[in-house]
Amino acid sequence: MTSILYADGHLHSNPVKGLGAKNIAQRFKASDGWFMVLVSLPPHHYNLTSDFDGYVKSIEILISECSTLRSYGIETLCLAGIHPADIEEMINRDARSAKSIIELAIRVLDYISQLVKNGTIDGFGEVGRPHYKALPEAFSVNNIIMRYALTLARDLGAYIHLHLEQGGYATVRDVYEVLRMLNIDSRRVILHHLDIRTALEAENYGLHYTIPGKYPILREAIRRLPPSYIVESDFIDDPRRPGVSSYPWDAVENQKKLLSGNLTDSEYITKINIENVVKIYGVEPP
Repeated sequence: MTSILYADGHLHSNPVKGLGAKNIAQRFKASDGWFMVLVSLPPHHYNLTSDFDGYVKSIEILISECSTLRSYGIETLCLAGIHPADIEEMINRDARSAKSIIELAIRVLDYISQLVKNGTIDGFGEVGRPHYKALPEAFSVNNIIMRYALTLARDLGAYIHLHLEQGGYATVRDVYEVLRMLNIDSRRVILHHLDIRTALEAENYGLHYTIPGKYPILREAIRRLPPSYIVESDFIDDPRRPGVSSYPWDAVENQKKLLSGNLTDSEYITKINIENVVKIYGVEPP
């Protein structure tokens, strides 16, 4: 029987403090991995300042890391954005600075759009809203930035990963209505890192989404969801926070464990790791 190939639908790499793309690629490849969506980290993860120059330098690191993944034979989608937590941190420092924060975000997103236009990166990610309690100003500013990024993605035909609160029906209906009002093709919009409750609503609205690759979540997903999603590790490559997400190879091993335990079958696993990647991102497995 041919070995199943595995995808990671959303992760980060950090060559400054963490493993970096080279080590990630080697270990993922050894675990039968073939495809990754690599997403930018906020500048402070690389010891950079959260200003325009810091974002530019962080995106340059992302582009280099994407190139490294590809050099090891990993099909790679490369996304840059402004994480909601970074915006929230700026608001927490000064809630009256909303205007200047929005102006910075627009400048950064416009810079990213130029990189999308020239084919250097593939889209925007991640942008969205906090998934934890935050100041009202942080939620509002992130909403404005998310809408702006969505319009850029629409105009460029680019992919976009949304980081959202896990609000079930309310979250998904709101996003669906925003996409409809902005006339955005939802096929290039991915709701990332959904819990099962919110994923079920995404199914009802026909939106693409990813599921975290931790074993208990995958076990429930396989039981309750059709194979229409992609698994993600959401690896942040920070040795100080090893348990905050999965390692990419652990997400693979968790799926293999479900297979070996007869809790799912190869058809389901192939669908979420190969067929959905081909359908959503238009890439072909080796």
